[in-house]
Amino acid sequence: MQRRESRGASGGPPRRAGASQILVGALFALLLLGTGAFVFGALNAQPMRSSAPSDAAGQPSAGTPGASQAPGTSTDPGPDASMGPGDPSGSPDPGTSPDPGASPDTSGPPPSTSPGTVEVAMPVVPVVGFWDMAPGLSRAELVAALEGDSQRYDSVLVPADDRAAIEAALGVTMGASVTDAQPDEILASVKDGALGLLRAADVTPRVRALALEDVELFGNDRVRSNLDWPLVISVTEPPERAWDQSAAVTIVAGGDSMMDRGIYERVINRDKGIDYPLDGGTIEITGRYCCGTFTGLGAYEVPEYRKTGNAGLVRAKLVDADLAFINLENPTPDNWTFHLHGTPFSGKPALLEIFTRAGIDWVSLANNHMYDYGPSGIEDTLRHLERFGLEYAGAGMDLEEARRYSVLPAGSSTVALLPCLTITPEIWARPDRAGTMPCNDDQMIPNIERASEEADIVIVFPSWGPEYTPFPQNSQQRFAAKWVAAGADVVVGFGHHMVAGMEEIDERLVFYSIGNFVFDQNWAEFTMEGILPEMTFYQGEMVQVRLNPFLTIDQAQPNFLDPAGDGEAVFREIRRGSEGLDLDF
Repeated sequence: MQRRESRGASGGPPRRAGASQILVGALFALLLLGTGAFVFGALNAQPMRSSAPSDAAGQPSAGTPGASQAPGTSTDPGPDASMGPGDPSGSPDPGTSPDPGASPDTSGPPPSTSPGTVEVAMPVVPVVGFWDMAPGLSRAELVAALEGDSQRYDSVLVPADDRAAIEAALGVTMGASVTDAQPDEILASVKDGALGLLRAADVTPRVRALALEDVELFGNDRVRSNLDWPLVISVTEPPERAWDQSAAVTIVAGGDSMMDRGIYERVINRDKGIDYPLDGGTIEITGRYCCGTFTGLGAYEVPEYRKTGNAGLVRAKLVDADLAFINLENPTPDNWTFHLHGTPFSGKPALLEIFTRAGIDWVSLANNHMYDYGPSGIEDTLRHLERFGLEYAGAGMDLEEARRYSVLPAGSSTVALLPCLTITPEIWARPDRAGTMPCNDDQMIPNIERASEEADIVIVFPSWGPEYTPFPQNSQQRFAAKWVAAGADVVVGFGHHMVAGMEEIDERLVFYSIGNFVFDQNWAEFTMEGILPEMTFYQGEMVQVRLNPFLTIDQAQPNFLDPAGDGEAVFREIRRGSEGLDLDF
């Protein structure tokens, strides 16, 4: 601080001081400065900036009383200084800073960090092939596999760089049969029946991550921090690979859903209640009988079934997701009418509670039945969705409104949802007419490109393709390739009214059809089957997906099938539809 010359009480000119007065004054000034420094230090206050650099020279720092320093420097790091690698806030990151009380690897010194890397408590995950629906592992089972004494796995692969750390974390010595491999080799090998271990940062949708000690790293039931996972090792990684479990998000998608016909019949006419459609649990198939019929398509076997409990599990899958969405296959016009069968479709607006009470956040309106009650039906639908607080996109009173897509929060991420319709061009929106969003390139490609700049995750949700077949058309493949090139992270299709093939395009998954969901087509097993993809994303990339096969019973209620049991029939249909497609899973 600059010293001011003292003036007399009268405000006149300063008095001239003698030598003794100067000495006493100097000693008094030093005493004041020392006292001020002590007070500042005690209060941890930031020192005031000097207007004259020479005044700061040789003065003690407020952060370190008595320490001398050069002009213009400070030993106080200040409020913006980093207290840990990669953390400008000074707060330890639970994903990158191991708990001091939990040291997963105590066999040697911690890994040294090099410039541009951080130390992280990295979860190590057991993985198997994508279609392998074996249950999770206990610690004892994992140890047995690593010691070469597994009853389940003849071949086990571990990351070459992590072998010693995994041994130390589990307190085991791996058997000679355990193979050291690079992550890409592990990803390729497990599809043939091997068990692999991978760092969480190396897991992709090509494999299925197993639970360990009944704990999940991915999906709705995932742990929320790295150190909640049973197997972590201390590693150094570039910041972009420094896995932070709290940043993972899960998104669940359902297919064709309606509020008319069989659904209305059960909920209203048979008084089963508004929650009945999504109160399903688990189910097993006990047999099949002949025959269900559908005009023009013939007769088909229909499954007999038995409920096995877990009522409400389907609802929980939707509620627990960071974001859940479906296709709403009917308008909700003010002049709605119940239809027992056939078309058109309409839904009583109050029945939108079927979905809001089950955690559905967003619905697509881009489908071939949204125009069943004309422009007024669309206008009424938009109003009722707003009234019930359901987000939506895919239709509007003109093309400009129909083109609007949604960007929604999902955990720590943002998600863009872009629905569109490839069929029935007569109901596509036009500049001067209500309708649905078409999948035309000149509409969709600019939207996807813009959405990829606005959101962390971009999902295209098309209504497309031929009905009642698992095989996608060439046009669907061309659309999907263009959308991925424009920035789509995943394409989740519907409209086949059954499950269809899957494909991987530039490391992005395409589900050509996930099947019906809350729908009443119980005349064939394939129209009753569907999947409810549970997709886990990390930093905008899909890292895992669980298909969650189900069977919709009683013309209204989806119930989950055991993936390792009756659900295999659903997977066979998907694999059949994937023949000839690029799906090396």
